[in-house]
Amino acid sequence: MNKLEIGEATRRGLNNLSDEENKSFFSDIRNIYSSITKELIRTLPLNNDLLRHLQCLHPIMRHSKTSHISIMNIARSFPQMIIPDDIDRINAEWYIYQNEKIPNEWYEKTNEYHSIDYYWKNIFTIKTNTGTDKFIALSKLIKCVLSLSHGNADVERGFSENAFLLTDDRSLLSDASINGLRATRDGVKFFGNGKPHEVPITKALIDSIRNAHSRYCIDLEKRQQELLIKENLKKEQQIKNNCFIKKQNNLYDEQKSLHKNLTNIQKMIDEGTERLTKAISLKDFKEIETSLLLIEGGNKKLAMTNTHIVYNTNQLNQLRKKQKK
Repeated sequence: MNKLEIGEATRRGLNNLSDEENKSFFSDIRNIYSSITKELIRTLPLNNDLLRHLQCLHPIMRHSKTSHISIMNIARSFPQMIIPDDIDRINAEWYIYQNEKIPNEWYEKTNEYHSIDYYWKNIFTIKTNTGTDKFIALSKLIKCVLSLSHGNADVERGFSENAFLLTDDRSLLSDASINGLRATRDGVKFFGNGKPHEVPITKALIDSIRNAHSRYCIDLEKRQQELLIKENLKKEQQIKNNCFIKKQNNLYDEQKSLHKNLTNIQKMIDEGTERLTKAISLKDFKEIETSLLLIEGGNKKLAMTNTHIVYNTNQLNQLRKKQKK
């Protein structure tokens, strides 16, 4: 336990403790380190296969025997972005990448390495003899990989900055205004290390400020036109809906009238049938002729009414289909 590293002042202070107290102290330190190690093992993605395969993107892993297997596993981990044809192309492009002559300056600088995105940005500038990009599918995959978030700290920080901007007296800011304030804040942080007075005043910045009002007016006019178009579309849709409702109501009214006529026609046929039965029993040939005419006329009207009902029903069905579209 004496091999545990502690501060020099702490080590000197231990001289004033007994052997038993020293032993207890170092035992507690070991328990703390053990608890920290267990928590790190529990929380860190040490068994994450994707993270292990991502090591192949490092420049020094380019000629590794396992790099080809790793890049293929990475490609298969993005089925939403990488289609099977792309995977076959990545397979070929990775072999080309391994045999490419790459300058050391692309990934090495004094006593350290360039960032990984700087390295791959240079790789993607390599052209074929015809002037086209040499790595097409591979660049698509690498961009997907490099866009993966390392955690949710940036997202949480964004929420905090939004909460800082949206105070009680600024609760009605639009999305465009919030984005503008965030962009200004990020610009000051990037160009002036968070200090507005250290932001370099360039000609482009001055021109942008001068044109800000005109761009605002153009944007305002554009939004007003969009609102006008939306209102016109809304009115047109309302007119269409009114026409639809009116036409539908007319068809329903016609349908009710046809069914009412159908009932009356059926009564007329029943009356003719009843009169015909009586006339036959009385052998009244004149009444028989009248009854037959009544029944024949009823059947003709019945057929015409049924045809109209079918047509009316088809019209209603077509109208409902148009409404669903």
